[in-house]
Amino acid sequence: MNGWILRPYPHGINRMSQFLDEGFIAIGWPGIGSLYSCQRSTIYEKVCALYISDYGDQFCRDSSNAIWKFREEMQIGDIVLVVPFKEESLEIAVGRIDSSYFFDPQYDETGSSTDTGYNGFSHRKKVVWLEKRLPRSLLPEPVKKAFTKKSITMLNLEGYNRLIDRLESRGHNSNERWEMSQHRKQLIETSMKMVLDVMQQKTPELADIFEKMAMEVFQIFKESESLHFDLLTSKLNHVAMGQPAHLIPVDINGSCQPLCLGLALDKWNEQGGFCEVAQQSMTYWLSCLEENSRTLFLTSAWDELDFITHYKAQFDAYAKKHQVVVILVNVNGFSMTYLGE
Repeated sequence: MNGWILRPYPHGINRMSQFLDEGFIAIGWPGIGSLYSCQRSTIYEKVCALYISDYGDQFCRDSSNAIWKFREEMQIGDIVLVVPFKEESLEIAVGRIDSSYFFDPQYDETGSSTDTGYNGFSHRKKVVWLEKRLPRSLLPEPVKKAFTKKSITMLNLEGYNRLIDRLESRGHNSNERWEMSQHRKQLIETSMKMVLDVMQQKTPELADIFEKMAMEVFQIFKESESLHFDLLTSKLNHVAMGQPAHLIPVDINGSCQPLCLGLALDKWNEQGGFCEVAQQSMTYWLSCLEENSRTLFLTSAWDELDFITHYKAQFDAYAKKHQVVVILVNVNGFSMTYLGE
């Protein structure tokens, strides 16, 4: 899971009251239409077609990056802080994202920057509010330091963990049970198929292993009305134990195998999280350079910036001659966060 900071000003208009009253968040950039099936490059092209003549290429690049974060990276279960500028309010709202991206065309008007009630906030996600009027003064310092004028900012790991601690101290359970609606089950199945399609083209041997594990996990999602994360991690560990592989962190001193499975099913930098599992895996790679040919990581947390800073170079070097894939597993299903090529 991740934490996000969102400014409540789609198309330059303060929509905080609508967000709180109707249980959603939204971004601006009206007129570019639905983004349901758009690739990142397509979003950039859509923004350029409408805005480049007035605002220039850098605006279009920054805008398309923000739109992509909203549509693709802000996921169900993530925490979002909606933060007005300080001069407008000293209170913020905190919620949990409860739907994937959806487009409401009736709010896609572009003709006016004044509030018609329908202009400029058609790109949306549903939110369950945890705190509607939380004083800024109660936020941990690493969270407050992350506030910028950007429309969307992802909290770093320290900020996210401190925020979760603060929410839990106020009675909010961060490890709550997930309600498994039919819509969510369909999203999970679709995500599994999308990851599998890419892996079958790029890393077919790892695709076979992922399919076996994902299908077993999907059965839990499919058969349950609700699901606790502990049950999911228990199932993943059980399925992994049945694979012909070197397991990390289980088989720390085990023998070399062609397949290595890394299960990072805790917070990013805690025991059992990705940082520890990645370090153990890189040590294993060095000692089993000839025997190991492919590595599949399943992780429940992902910090893109920290990965790029501390791990990507080593992963890229190893992936020149070995298959390496990292897959994020959470309430949204499955998403590929690294594919070594």
